[in-house]
Amino acid sequence: MDSRRRTLASEGPLGNALPSTSIPVPSSAMKKPAMSRLGNSRMSLAPSSSIGGPASRMSSVSGATIGVSHSSSDGPGAGPGASAGAGGMRRSTIQPGRNEGVMMSASRGDGGIYGRTPQTTRSIPGSVRRNSVYTSGRPSLAPVMHSSGVRDNRPIRSEAFRVASAKNIEGFLRLNRCSIAITSKFWTGGAATRDVHDILKWLINEFIDPGFQWGKKFEDDCVQILKDLRYPAVDTISKTSLTTAGSGANWPNLLAMMNWLVELCKALEQWKDPELSTDPVMFSAKELDINNPAFEDRLMWDFASATYTLWYYDGIESYPEEIQELEEAYDRLAQESFDASENLETEVQKRTLELKQLQAQEPPLKKLEEEYMQLMGDKTKFIAFLELHKNKADKIRQGIDKAKALMADQENQIAAARAELVEIETAVAAQNLSPDEVQRMNHERETLSRNLDDLRGKIAEARQFAYDQEMLVTKSMDRFEQLLADYTALGHQIGVIRPLSEGPTLGPGDVDYSVDVDLGLEDLHEVQGQGKNMRQVIWPALQAYGETFRKQMVEMENGNIALDDENDRLGQKVERQKEEAANLEMRLRVVREQAEEAKHRLDAETAETNETVTKLETEVRAMSNQSQQSVLKTQSELESTKIAFKELRHKTALLQDSVLKQLTSHIDVIIKAKEHTANSLRGVRSFAEAR
Repeated sequence: MDSRRRTLASEGPLGNALPSTSIPVPSSAMKKPAMSRLGNSRMSLAPSSSIGGPASRMSSVSGATIGVSHSSSDGPGAGPGASAGAGGMRRSTIQPGRNEGVMMSASRGDGGIYGRTPQTTRSIPGSVRRNSVYTSGRPSLAPVMHSSGVRDNRPIRSEAFRVASAKNIEGFLRLNRCSIAITSKFWTGGAATRDVHDILKWLINEFIDPGFQWGKKFEDDCVQILKDLRYPAVDTISKTSLTTAGSGANWPNLLAMMNWLVELCKALEQWKDPELSTDPVMFSAKELDINNPAFEDRLMWDFASATYTLWYYDGIESYPEEIQELEEAYDRLAQESFDASENLETEVQKRTLELKQLQAQEPPLKKLEEEYMQLMGDKTKFIAFLELHKNKADKIRQGIDKAKALMADQENQIAAARAELVEIETAVAAQNLSPDEVQRMNHERETLSRNLDDLRGKIAEARQFAYDQEMLVTKSMDRFEQLLADYTALGHQIGVIRPLSEGPTLGPGDVDYSVDVDLGLEDLHEVQGQGKNMRQVIWPALQAYGETFRKQMVEMENGNIALDDENDRLGQKVERQKEEAANLEMRLRVVREQAEEAKHRLDAETAETNETVTKLETEVRAMSNQSQQSVLKTQSELESTKIAFKELRHKTALLQDSVLKQLTSHIDVIIKAKEHTANSLRGVRSFAEAR
């Protein structure tokens, strides 16, 4: 089982993203993507704004001080070396001093936030790209997430859950000395919307994201933050519920959400506590146990970070101290592995000796197996014998029970017949009826019995019909209550029905749009009066209210059409300006090509001059070997040649200065043109916003 802490974990080499680093990445350590010559070399001569390292290692692109480390690098520290997985395969094959180039590779995919290629941006926190992890376009604390509509299984509407949540939130606020004044009425459903907003802002600013900047609409920011934090029941929190926090329908969901945020803040505090946290990111390699699965990853990260800093800032390419520390750490790993190997070898020898002793003796298991087989055979026989007699006993017992039941039925039938015979004889003797009268009475009795059976059937049908009608009425009442709840919710959304906390108020048009019908009343006149009110007052008022909104919608659509036309005109103007900018870029390309040609010519002239100097030096050496008399002549020729060379060099320097001045003037003109274009675009945008 992985012992590493998973709370609030995101992807990284140690189960969490490595701590943010301020190590800059020089241009020589960045992968240069394939681009056109114009796009790749447009600003190669622009002044650099890097401030992190020596001039010889500064990027030629302005502002490229912090970026994403790529797979190719000129120095160590672009990312730690490849390491093995956790568990039994933790040991790495990298040895210090032997594969240093492997350790300095930047090809690892777990180099932290700044050691990843651009396609791994799914795990980069939003704070790397913006000031906060909760602004627009930000990712979550883990990979981007979309609401999946998970149902909240917590009993948020039960009284016990709400009391426990209120105690938890109130205790956390008091423990952390929250300055928001909260009364006991707040927790019983009488919460003010402003107080709820203040508590949420305090939790987020104090614990979750201290640098968060709130926008104009709190509801938009809060819903987006809950989505980024992957709140399981985010679908139950809407902008409307945040604006009407104290309503009975919204308060349980908001209370459960605040309780969840409090638990998240507690988890963050425990995660940052060094006495409780087991996250290897919180400790250095020296503080970690050697047997920790993340020890080698952390060791390689510390080595890469230290060597990269030395290489970038100081230009040092030799790291004896860091390599010595790495070798000592790996020596400790090797010593521990050696000790473990010796212990295993001793244990293996001991177990091998015990195995030989057991193999030399007669196996005691054979005798036990024979005895076991004999006992199992006896057990099978006894079980079969018991089952046989049990079946016989069950059959005999069933026969006796059947016989007793038959005897009892016969005795009951005989007794009933005897009693009936005595009653009939007594009745006949008392009435002194003739056989015809007895037959007639029997016929009337049968007729009455049939009538009674028919009446019982009709009563059962009437009861079933009443039950069906009662179920139909119940279903209709349930459907009415559901429609009434939907109507009330929609009324709250559009603003025609005020919350209960504000008291009974009239809606638009001085009409009370609230509907309060008790279907359990015995007096139907009140229910009929409410229905008449809905048909004659509320429905026409809603029609008129909707008609006003339809008119406003038509006016807004007309305004949108006008704005679209204005945007089209502005877009055409922008396109024309883009074409002008493209023409300026073409001119810049021509100027750059001319500068490159001049540079090539200058290089060729310099090469010819160097060849001439080399030839003259060879002739001087030959003349000195020929005779002592020609030394003076050769020296004079050499001096004249040096003078000519200095003049040529001076001319070359003058030519370089002139070319650089021309290039600088062209670049200044281009920069001014771009600034003028940008100012024009800003003016167009401000004009469009003003319109």
